[in-house]
Amino acid sequence: MATINTIEDLIQLLDDNPHWVEALRVRLLTRELIELPEKFARFVEATNQRFDRIEGRFDRVEERLGGVEGRLDRVEGRLDRLTDDVGILKGAHARSTALRQADMIAEDMGLTLVRVLSRDDLRALTPSQGVADIPASHLRSFRLADLVIEAANENGETSFVAVEISFTVNGRDTARAVRNTGFLSRFTGRPARAAVAGARLDERIRDRLESEDVFWYELSPESLDAE
Repeated sequence: MATINTIEDLIQLLDDNPHWVEALRVRLLTRELIELPEKFARFVEATNQRFDRIEGRFDRVEERLGGVEGRLDRVEGRLDRLTDDVGILKGAHARSTALRQADMIAEDMGLTLVRVLSRDDLRALTPSQGVADIPASHLRSFRLADLVIEAANENGETSFVAVEISFTVNGRDTARAVRNTGFLSRFTGRPARAAVAGARLDERIRDRLESEDVFWYELSPESLDAE
């Protein structure tokens, strides 16, 4: 047997006799330490299995949440359509109320109502020639104007009032009213004024109304409830 004088001699001897290494390990290490690698491997395997089960549960929860999200999207879509429908109904109610108060609109503007122009009247006002510079959509909007009034001042002089009506009056309403006023003056050769009527006012157009470019007629809650 080789003489062992240094640690290098021991290492060389173990390298030459690999089966001695296991015997030495048993002598030097406790059973717990010897079995630790195997136990750790089992622990890792069990942990991975648990994580797989947890991941599976998360996947199922995610699928359920996806189903809930889909249902919420459908509910949101229905609410959007309901909101649109309510908006249409509110606008129609405001227009109906304002049409019944055409004489009061004229009176508040210092005028006396002569007549409310029908759509046939507005179509008859629109010339067939000399309107090539006007977009077809603008002419159609004029013929579908919410309310056009012919009214007289205290001297009996007649003019027109182009009124746009919304539950909440905004910039689009004022723009249409001003545009229709221009068409009335152009087509009839008589003075015309712009007005808007509604229950509420978009504050962004208040400055324009205060400048008197457009007359503002407020539909009171009482008049809306009375209809």
